[in-house]
Amino acid sequence: MKPRRQTEGVTVVLDTWWSRETWAFECLNCANIWTEELEVRHGRDGHGNEAVIYERRGQPCMTPWLDRSCPACQGQNVKALSAPAGKPVEVPKARSAEDVAMVFHLRRIRAW
Repeated sequence: MKPRRQTEGVTVVLDTWWSRETWAFECLNCANIWTEELEVRHGRDGHGNEAVIYERRGQPCMTPWLDRSCPACQGQNVKALSAPAGKPVEVPKARSAEDVAMVFHLRRIRAW
């Protein structure tokens, strides 16, 4: 590997840090809910450019909100929710049919 030549007056700065993020996933097909912890590596080159790399179990992976499939039904209709650090993940409950009908009624009469 050849050493890089540096031009006078140019300083190369590489600023990196990492964090752990917990993501909650909900399958919209079978209502399965699960969480995954990802390691996130952030990098900055000193010129305003940033890069983020997600890792799952030490292996690079796609961002949590892209290309997910449900481990129970293999469905591709998955919603990703970022979980607050150190708090249990709570996925909001689906509204009942009466609540949804009331919302549509209120919208129809322009009351909401």
